[in-house]
Amino acid sequence: MSPAAPALPKGIPDCLKKRQLLNDKVLSPELCREYSRKFLELGWREDALEFFKKGGMADELEQLKAYALETGDAFLLGRLGHQEPEDWRRLGEQALNLGKLHFARRAFELAGDDDKTALVTGLIAGQGAPEDN
Repeated sequence: MSPAAPALPKGIPDCLKKRQLLNDKVLSPELCREYSRKFLELGWREDALEFFKKGGMADELEQLKAYALETGDAFLLGRLGHQEPEDWRRLGEQALNLGKLHFARRAFELAGDDDKTALVTGLIAGQGAPEDN
């Protein structure tokens, strides 16, 4: 038998309740903001993102974008929707600087930068940078 899942903090909906809330056609922006802030306090940015989107909170979505660019989080940036190639390039450089090679490779792929994609693919494969060979 597997151990019981840890209890969620007070006021945080479980996955079924969260799905019901997000599918609710009349969920108020205030309630979306309340839930998203609770998720952010826990560091659960992807959950907060869903409520920011549901509530149409553009400023908060921009803050998540800035966080994704700063931390090199290609997954989070992708969840925010369509991004310009320059944003992907910036994220790729930051991810590369932070050693997040898989995120960097994905970002450079989405930026359409074949040279950087190949460079990072080589780093992942252990080949090192071209100047190191």
